[in-house]
Amino acid sequence: PCPSWLVSAGREVTRGWLQALINASLGEGSFLRSLKEAVVRPLLKKPSLDPADLNNFHPVSNLPFVGKVVEKVVVLQLLWSLEKTNYLDTFQSDFRPSYSTKTALVTLTNDLW
Repeated sequence: PCPSWLVSAGREVTRGWLQALINASLGEGSFLRSLKEAVVRPLLKKPSLDPADLNNFHPVSNLPFVGKVVEKVVVLQLLWSLEKTNYLDTFQSDFRPSYSTKTALVTLTNDLW
């Protein structure tokens, strides 16, 4: 896996291949298996716990940074498309720009009173 700090530090160099990878993934409608595979590491729950006891650990999975970027681009494009075509319900507040739980509560309150 490529560390995120390396991609960020060399963004002028990595921008081209990252964009090509995203465009290829979107164009083919596929997602590389290697970008889906997480590295799972055990993490001690508290420093005061006994590291010899395996019950004191919990698994932490790290997905590849590049895979997360591809997924974020797909989500942004999908949301843009849904907003543009008015496919989202008017009462949908989650995952929308300029909407929040507050706007959902205000809408609900206005409808009830």
